[in-house]
Amino acid sequence: MTHRTYDSRLQNRITATGQRCGGAIQLALFAQATLTIALSGCASYAPRPLPEAPQWSYDIASTDAPLTVDQVVERALEYSPDIRHAERELDIATARQYADGLLPDPTLSFSTDRPGAEGFVPAFMVGLSYEVSALVDRPAKKRAAEKAREKQQLALEWAKWQVANRAYALYVTNVSLQRLEGEVGQLVAYQKDGTKRLQKALARSDVTRDTALLTEVAYGDNVQQLGTLRQEHLKAEQELTRLLDLPPGSHLTLAAPPEPSEVPQDLIVRALSDLGKHRPDLLALRAGYDEQDERYRAALLAQFPRLDVGVTRGRDTSAIYTSGLTVAVTLPLFNGNRGNIAIEKAARKSLYQEYGQRLDDAYTAVDGIDSELTLLTERLHSSQSTEAALNASVEQLRVAYGAGDVTFPVLADIEVRQLNQRIATAKLANSVLQQQVELCTLIGVSAIDHQPLQ
Repeated sequence: MTHRTYDSRLQNRITATGQRCGGAIQLALFAQATLTIALSGCASYAPRPLPEAPQWSYDIASTDAPLTVDQVVERALEYSPDIRHAERELDIATARQYADGLLPDPTLSFSTDRPGAEGFVPAFMVGLSYEVSALVDRPAKKRAAEKAREKQQLALEWAKWQVANRAYALYVTNVSLQRLEGEVGQLVAYQKDGTKRLQKALARSDVTRDTALLTEVAYGDNVQQLGTLRQEHLKAEQELTRLLDLPPGSHLTLAAPPEPSEVPQDLIVRALSDLGKHRPDLLALRAGYDEQDERYRAALLAQFPRLDVGVTRGRDTSAIYTSGLTVAVTLPLFNGNRGNIAIEKAARKSLYQEYGQRLDDAYTAVDGIDSELTLLTERLHSSQSTEAALNASVEQLRVAYGAGDVTFPVLADIEVRQLNQRIATAKLANSVLQQQVELCTLIGVSAIDHQPLQ
C-alpha cells in the first residue's frame, strides 16, 4: 500500500509537470504566431537625409541657343515650385485615400493564470474580436477620401493653368524690357556725347547757359529712366528664373515671342456661360464640399454605439476547456460623437458659403478685368499713335539738324519726349499683357493662342 501510494503521488506530479510544460509550449507557440502575423505586413524604415545644399538644374541655363516661349512654358510646367508643391499634396491625398480604404484590424488577446496549489493546471484564455461598427461609416469615409484626392488633382490643374500663363507673361515682359533697355541705353549714350559737345559750345559762348542746363537735366532724367528699366528687367528675370527653378544669377537668352493679341469677346462670353463647370479651382471647391458632405455623413453614422464582437477559447485550472462569444457595446450617454457631428456640419456650411462666394468673385473678376482691359487697350492705341507721330518728327528733325537748320537742344528735347513716350507705351503694353494673361487664366484659355487649357 505504501509503495502504491507513493507511485500515485509520483504520477500526479509527473502529470502536473507535463501539463505545465504543455501550457508553456502553447504560450510560446501563440506568441510566435502572433509576432509572425503582426510583422508580416509591416513596412520597413529607410532613412532619407535632407540635402546639404540646393539642388539646382543647369540644363536649360547652360544652353546658348535662344529659348522659345514653348520651351520656357514646358520647363515651367515641369520644374515650377508651385506645381511640385501641388504634386506633393496630391501624393499625400492619394496616400490618405489608400489609408481610408483599409479595413480595421481584428484584435487578438491572450491571458493566462498559474495556480498556486498542486494538482491544478495553468489556465488560459484566447480571444479574437472585431469592431463591427467600424464597417458602418467606412463607405462614407472612402467616398470622402476619393473626393479629397479629386480636389487635390484639380488644385494641381489650376496650378498648371496659372504657371503656364505666368511663364508666358514673364517671357514677353523680359524680352520687351530687354529691347527697351537697349534702345534707351543707345539714346543715353548719344545724349551723353551731345551734352559734352554743348558744354564745349557753352565754353565758347556759342549757346546760352539755360540751353546747356536744360539739356543736361534731360540727360540726367534719361539716365534715371535707364536705371529704372534695368531694375525692372532684373526683377522680371529673377521671377522667371525662380519660376523655372534655376539657380540665382542665371541669364536666359530668349527668342522673340509672338505678339500678344486681344482676347476675342465671344470667347469670354462662352467661357462665362459655364465657368463653374470647367475652371479647376471652382471644381476643386466643389469636390472639397462633396468631401466634407461625406465626412458629415460619416460623423452621423459614427454616433451609433461602437460594437465589438469576438470569440473566446479557454481552459480553467481544472483542465476544463470552454468556448464562448463576447459582445461589447459602447453606451452613447455622454459623447455620442455629437461634438464631431457639430464640427463637420459647421465645416460643410462654411464650404457651401465659400463656394458661392468664390463663384460670384470669379464672374465679377472676369467682368472687371474685361472692362479694365478695354480701357487699357484704348490708351495703348492712343499712346502708339502718339509714339508714331514723335518718331516721324524725330526723323525729320535729325535730317534738319544734319543740314544745320535746327539746333541740338531742339533735337535733344524732341528725342527726350520720344523716349518718354516709348517707355510709356511699353509700360502700357505690359499692363495690357498682364491683364490679358489674368483674363485668359480666369476663363481657362492659353494666353499664347487662346486655345482651351488642358
